[in-house]
Order: sequence, then structure tokens, then C-alpha cells
Amino acid sequence: MTMCEQIERRNSSPPDPTVATNCNRLNDRLLPILAHELRQPLSAILLALDAARLEWRDESTAREACDMAKNEALHMARIIDDLMDVCSDAYGKLRIHPAPVDLATIIHDAIATARPSLSMYGHRLTLSLPPRSVCFMADSSRFKQVLTNLLCNAAKYTEPRGHIRLTAEASTDVVVIRVRDNGRGIGADLLPYIFEPFRQGDDPRDRRCGGLGLGLSLVKSLVELHGGSVAAHSQGSGTGSEFVVRLPTHGPGAANRRD
Repeated sequence: MTMCEQIERRNSSPPDPTVATNCNRLNDRLLPILAHELRQPLSAILLALDAARLEWRDESTAREACDMAKNEALHMARIIDDLMDVCSDAYGKLRIHPAPVDLATIIHDAIATARPSLSMYGHRLTLSLPPRSVCFMADSSRFKQVLTNLLCNAAKYTEPRGHIRLTAEASTDVVVIRVRDNGRGIGADLLPYIFEPFRQGDDPRDRRCGGLGLGLSLVKSLVELHGGSVAAHSQGSGTGSEFVVRLPTHGPGAANRRD
């Protein structure tokens, strides 16, 4: 029984054709990609733990090995979380629970989560926040996931020691957050489909970055659940990219709210 068939058995209502199509894409493409993606961090974890065991007398070596194992384990956890979320989204079960949140706090939390990716590539992050505290309605965990995914995406597709800018603005009605990088950019052929699951560029360097191509798809789904929108902008290869998230300050309307 396939993964999606197992999900269907747990779902009381029959799936519509769109859901069936999404599940077929998961079954056809997911398993070989997943096996490849999970094998790499797992091998690194085992190598790091072996090094820590053999070199336990060398404190710095052991610490470095354990840090590597932790980072790779976190990478695996993000892949698994993305898979769970995309399956929930395919069946309309991805949920948010909005509450008042502080904009600066949630941005700093997202930066802290994305910091290992930023540090690994030696990127410089520039942050610009509103001069005054901004409170708006959002699911803090899910919106942190949105920002973390955007920052990690910028880190992956920007050459080492690049520059990433995160700016936030707020008015009475809307919060606007921009994540801009000076990386590879997005080709005109890919740009219209950048938020679709499994979408990655044809550049071999993109494939070496890893991941399942689910992060931006989840960003779009989560932002829309908040009643907002997200857009991607790029002038093409080598020009960098910008992702712009717009959220209403008072949260999603009843029609968009799933809780």
C-alpha cells in the first residue's frame, strides 16, 4: 500500500481529483528523492559519531563532530517535517492557530533557527525592522516556519559569503516582509512555478543544494492560510532573488481560517 493510500484510509471523506493527482505525484517522485536526501545526512551523522567515539580524548574534535551530527539531524528533521506538512496540505488538513504575536520577536526567532544555514555559507545578514513594536495576528510557530524557510532558501541559492537582507514594514492594515539575496536568481522559465512542490532549477548546482523542493510550496500554503500572499521576484540568473510576504495585521478572515 502506498503512502497516499494509507492517508486515504485515514481520511473519512473521498479525495477530489486534484488531491488524487497530488498524491500520484508524491508516489511517483517522492520515494527515490527521499531515499537519496535522507541517506546523505544519515551518513554524515554516523561519520561524525564514529569520529567522536574514536577521538574522545580530543575535546575540540569531539565537539566539532557532535555539532556536525546535530546539524545533519536537524536537516533530516526539517525534511521529515516538510513531508508531513505537504501531505497535510494535500488533504486540506494543514492548520493554523492565530494569536497576537510580536513581529520583531518572531523574526529574531526565525533568524536563530536559520543561523546554522547562514553561518555554514558565511553569509552576511542585514536586518531592518520597524522603529516601533508591531503586534499582529498569526500562528507564531507556522509564521516562524515561513520566515525560516525563506532564509534557508536564500542561504542555499547564494554563493558563499553572500549578502541576505530581511526587511519588515507595517501599516495599520498590512505587514510586509522582504527577503532579498544577491545569489543565483531565478530563471524566467522557473519563476512562474517557483511555489509548486518539487520545483527546482535545472542548474546542477541547485540539485547539489539538496532538499525536496517543498519549502517554498509550504511557504505559499502557510501564508495563504494566514489570509496573506507571497510573491517571488528575480531578473534572471545571477541577479539575486526577492520574496515578498504580505499579511493582514488583523489575521485571516473566517473563510481562510482552518482551526
